[in-house]
Amino acid sequence: MSVLTAPAVGRSERAGITKGYRFVVLTAASMAGIALLCHFALMLWAQHEFSSPESVVAAQSMMLAHDGTLYYGLRDYPYTVNAYMPLFYLLDAALIKAGLGAYTGARLLSFAAMLGIFILVRQLLWLYTRSKACAWTGLILCASTSLVLSWGTVGQVDMLAIFFAMLGFFQYSRYAVEGKPTLLIAGACVVIACFTKQTAIACPAAIVVLLWCRNRRSALLFAGGVGGFALAAVLAINAITHGRFLSNTLFANLNPFAWDKLWTHVHYMLIGSGELAIIALLGFGALRRHPGKALFLYLGFAMCVLGITAPKVGSDSNYQIEATILLVLCACVSLDALDFFPSLMRNSKSWVTLLQLPLAIHLVLNFRIVEPFLVTRFMHERQFRQQVAAERPYFADGGRVLSADINGVTHLRGYLEVEPLIYTLLVRGGRIDPQPVLRDIAAETFSTIVLYRDVNRPFSADLELLAFTDAQLDQVRKHYQLVAHIPGPYLSGVFVYKPAHRGGQ
Repeated sequence: MSVLTAPAVGRSERAGITKGYRFVVLTAASMAGIALLCHFALMLWAQHEFSSPESVVAAQSMMLAHDGTLYYGLRDYPYTVNAYMPLFYLLDAALIKAGLGAYTGARLLSFAAMLGIFILVRQLLWLYTRSKACAWTGLILCASTSLVLSWGTVGQVDMLAIFFAMLGFFQYSRYAVEGKPTLLIAGACVVIACFTKQTAIACPAAIVVLLWCRNRRSALLFAGGVGGFALAAVLAINAITHGRFLSNTLFANLNPFAWDKLWTHVHYMLIGSGELAIIALLGFGALRRHPGKALFLYLGFAMCVLGITAPKVGSDSNYQIEATILLVLCACVSLDALDFFPSLMRNSKSWVTLLQLPLAIHLVLNFRIVEPFLVTRFMHERQFRQQVAAERPYFADGGRVLSADINGVTHLRGYLEVEPLIYTLLVRGGRIDPQPVLRDIAAETFSTIVLYRDVNRPFSADLELLAFTDAQLDQVRKHYQLVAHIPGPYLSGVFVYKPAHRGGQ
């Protein structure tokens, strides 16, 4: 009797495990979908910045749409640095001309790129593992990662650059795994990625090394083609802009280092994706003959780029996006190499099935972040609306504005006279002459000055809170008077100054 019933019990047990796995997957996918929809709805409803650089990008895209100028010199107004490559600005400016708001258009670009990344994660995992369970697990892990969701709704260049980089790696993978003639497409994609964000170099570096291990001639042709075309394009754009392109994207973008930023990044990454790193490391040894080890090389280069750029003043968690997505891919490839999914389905007692725990922890931690994060964004949006509405009367005279509140000046002017943080860093580095702005403040040329501080009180010396030099702030103190203190989401709100003498009004 036992001989007859044992297989039936085994089949029943496996069926129960399969049903339980499907329930967990569907639950996680549903929660990820709800989180995605909430982010999307808030993205469309919100009219103000989710991050400070988002306002800078929006203002610069508006200036491009209205004036046709993208990269500015550093010797005269406007003192603003277009820190990124041109593609995102051009697309956002086109959407502005089509009638979309600068914030909305940029966010839609990022959101579309994020959806494309989700598809690429699934396609890459299917290509390297031929496991549907692995591919769907990777998609759900990526779509539930709070870092990806939060930055996928911000109008900055990161998501679009990473999408094109990953698309390039996918096309290379089709060549390497399936023998498809897609290297040319891969090269085009990585060039587009680099012309969206200049630090999108991890992917082409990984492809060159992988090609070198297969066929040195192909590696040299790929590197020469991609590098030669990119160099020619850079020199051409730099010539057309009379040197302003490299001045903005390279020389003015070398912010000073603050090493405590690196530890902040490490701390955040351990919380947000430390579980994925554990799984990836545990499965690394089993990847000797697994084609998915190529993803680990890409991850290695992405981590190098992160390590070099993370300590920079002004860096934020968006610097971690590419590495985090690659951790999802590498963790899933490790699960496949360790035979995790078949072991789970047959109710194996192997230690490998215990990897359910870090997967569950990753999902729970990231889902728990979603609600307070969305609530914070919602509250900030309400505060921004009140702050900008309160600032509006002080901008009504149409005069020149010097403002540390980029979000406000973007909405009320659509044009930057001075981008305060980068301007101050470049003045401190000797790359910008502070005298023109100093003279205009002393002459009360600006009809309104908005700062995040009361110039008559001590203020933090944090580099990221700098706005103008001490000498310029001294002139504000002498020639302007505080007329309003408006509460807002940052620090103590904003302080509005007007000229103290009749001649400046």
